[in-house]
Amino acid sequence: MARSPSVNGLCRVCMGPSHVGFAVCYCCSVLIRQLHMPLTPVVAVADYRIGDDMHRNLRGYKDAPVGEARRAHVEKLTGLIDDWMVRHRRRPSGRFGYGWDVVATVPSSCRPRGAPVDALVSGVDELRRCWQPLLVRGEDATDHLIASRHGFEVEASADRAWLRRRRVLVVDDTIITGARAQSAAATLRLSGATVAGILVVGRGLAPVAGAVPGLYLPKE
Repeated sequence: MARSPSVNGLCRVCMGPSHVGFAVCYCCSVLIRQLHMPLTPVVAVADYRIGDDMHRNLRGYKDAPVGEARRAHVEKLTGLIDDWMVRHRRRPSGRFGYGWDVVATVPSSCRPRGAPVDALVSGVDELRRCWQPLLVRGEDATDHLIASRHGFEVEASADRAWLRRRRVLVVDDTIITGARAQSAAATLRLSGATVAGILVVGRGLAPVAGAVPGLYLPKE
């Protein structure tokens, strides 16, 4: 793994915890080797740990057994995203180096089409305006620390010439190792699109006794 001073102990790709002196964390170094390409920078709206309120919302918006409960979780998450986008409007483009004109979501790992995160993107005006259903599941499986260039495919109906002129923001609900989101970004990049970055609603952190997770606000 390349050695370089990290920024406050944060991985330069995912901005998650990294050993001081290493440019990227262990997970990102594994994904670089699997995808055989540099990774796409990540920004997270919030950090969470298993069992906290953020984690319950991220699980509940797609897994709650009652539709009313799922809608309540969606409302909480879209409100958080919308507020974050307003208060930190310059943060994503500053981190990524430029803005985007298309939003693509990471397909579900179990549904044949679509993604749970579509429900969140559709509730945030700034994301919904640019949202395009660009990706479908591919021939290779992606999972925890398992990334693949063939984990996703561009929709057959997508105009490849149009895509090559687009700057795409990849959006997912959660990230732990980043394997699925980075695989989705790799597919778009190999199809000719410029991927601005990856925006995730929640980043999972390792359990720490007594830790209180809060909004992810890295220093400028």
